[in-house]
Amino acid sequence: MIDKNDYTECLLKIKHHPEFAGMSERDMDELVNAITIKEYHRGQVLYDQGDPRNNFYLIISGIVKSLHYDENGDEKLYFYIKEGKTFPFIGLFSGENYSYSAETMSEVKLAIMPMQLFEKLLKKNPDMMVSVIKEMGRIINTTEIQLRKMVTTSAKKRVESAVEFLGEQIGEKQPDGTILIPYPTTLIELSKISGTTRETTSQMVSELVKDQKILYGKKYFRILTDNK
Repeated sequence: MIDKNDYTECLLKIKHHPEFAGMSERDMDELVNAITIKEYHRGQVLYDQGDPRNNFYLIISGIVKSLHYDENGDEKLYFYIKEGKTFPFIGLFSGENYSYSAETMSEVKLAIMPMQLFEKLLKKNPDMMVSVIKEMGRIINTTEIQLRKMVTTSAKKRVESAVEFLGEQIGEKQPDGTILIPYPTTLIELSKISGTTRETTSQMVSELVKDQKILYGKKYFRILTDNK
């Protein structure tokens, strides 16, 4: 349960979020009045692929995983969304259903707004539209780079690229220059991202640790400076 002070603080963050820049006071009030703030535990599904595309989300704290299922029901095309980011962008102004599923990877606090209202305000505010277009470009660029890196027969390189992918999306730079992935990542999760078996992933992670490219302990990855 979110208390009144916490709720108010969350709304203030939304008002100062760059993605909502340039909105008139009236539009901002309309948006804030329509927002619901909720907390979720790790592993909860926010929506499934194919569900009606009803809501747009801002992550106040935590991390969310977005993933797409192919025709065989296998998980494909992961994307990780961290604190301060909004989603989903695919389908804006066109799609009636979510193209991806989304689930929480940690304890998460979300600001939830009606999709129709978000799209209406987006059309009215050029600065807001520019911000969204830039974010969509960043997502497309990151995804294309990841897909290119994964087109290799080397299991070790795929696993290494998967760790780098996590670092780029949700990693936090540490004082010593290393990149910490601040959420527990199992080898099973990494195997899905890299397209390798759990056993192969475990072996490749051990080799990368031996090569002093990464550290891995208690399900936390750290990318060493020399690997960047």
